[in-house]
Amino acid sequence: MTQASVKSRGPIAAHPVTSAVIAILVIAAIFFSLYVPLYARATPKVGDFPFFYFYLLIYMPVVGIVLWIVITLQKRLEPPPGPAAASDGAGEVTK
Repeated sequence: MTQASVKSRGPIAAHPVTSAVIAILVIAAIFFSLYVPLYARATPKVGDFPFFYFYLLIYMPVVGIVLWIVITLQKRLEPPPGPAAASDGAGEVTK
């Protein structure tokens, strides 16, 4: 695959696996917070804390890490800054 063909496609089409991983991570983060039967129970208990509070104490840092991974993957989709990305050929002068 040439560099020109990758440039002509969008970042999602050029990197479908990375885009799919991003989508799965974001959907999983939303699902595990909205699927209430998963954590709406009193048992098991950790000390005096019911499972709901223990779940939230674990879930929030995990979501932070997952979203950091998503941001890192999204940065990989962007073209690197530089002179090639800045000029699209419109400003070139030929003699």
